[in-house]
Order: sequence, then C-alpha cells, then structure tokens
Amino acid sequence: MANQQAIYIREEANQIASPCLLANEYNIGDFVAQVTGDAVAAADFTWDTNLATTQTNFCAAFLGHCYQYKAANSNQVYGNSTALDLGVSTSGVYQAPLQSATTIAVGDWIGLAKNPSANELLSQVVVKVDAEAKAIGKAVEAGTDLENVKFRILSRILPLAK
Repeated sequence: MANQQAIYIREEANQIASPCLLANEYNIGDFVAQVTGDAVAAADFTWDTNLATTQTNFCAAFLGHCYQYKAANSNQVYGNSTALDLGVSTSGVYQAPLQSATTIAVGDWIGLAKNPSANELLSQVVVKVDAEAKAIGKAVEAGTDLENVKFRILSRILPLAK
C-alpha cells in the first residue's frame, strides 16, 4: 500500500464538530461512524458475526472522515478549544489505500477492509465491495492494479441532498 492514510482530495467537505469518546484515540484520516451520539473510528466499531455484517452495520451509521487528532484518554482534540469535539467531514472526494492492488471502475462501491490479524475493521484502508449497504463511498476514478482509490464518501448520518 503506497499511501497509508486516507486523505481529502477535493469538493466541499461539509465539516462538522461531532462528540467523541474520551477513552478512544482518533487519527487524521480515520473513517468514523456515529454510535449513541459519538464518533467512533472504524477500528473501534463493534465487530458483528462477519465482515459483511460489520461493514453493513458501520455503513448504516457512517458519519464521515476525521480531520483532527485526539489522543486516548485526553479530552482535548488537537486544534480545538472545546473538549471532546472532533472535526469530521461528511462529504467530498478522498483517496485511501486499497488492502490489495485492485481494478476499479468509476461507480464501484468502496468499503472498509478487515484487519487481517483481528476481527475489526481498518479505519483508513478500503476494499471494493459488492453492495451499497457495505459501502462508505463510490469510486470517481478508474484504473487497473491500483494501490489507492479516489472515491466520494457517502455519509448516512448527514447525506448530501439528491
């Protein structure tokens, strides 16, 4: 994987401040869901049965892309004066590393990858998925043997008007 971090590329990001959990660490580039009102990074999201079920559950609560850092057990989000308020972008085009080199077509669904050594999602690494229910976005650029993919995120909590 050439690029190890999910990064913002272009278009309106629609940034919000989301409550976050004191005990959790959040990294710039993490994809987050909203769980009982708080942002939760994909790696901290509860695993349920298998990858497809967990991806579907995460996507149903998908909030967006974290653009601020917060250390575990610290109430201070880097760059904020308000405690436990995490910066999250709910739209825009992002680039993230693919778990393995893949051929992508414009419009392919993009979802979060599984940690190969644990039953958990990876917060910044993606895979091509076969259904919208498992997707955090749609590819906006095609290519063969890609190590990174550009895609438009699709927040389920704050979706763009259609």
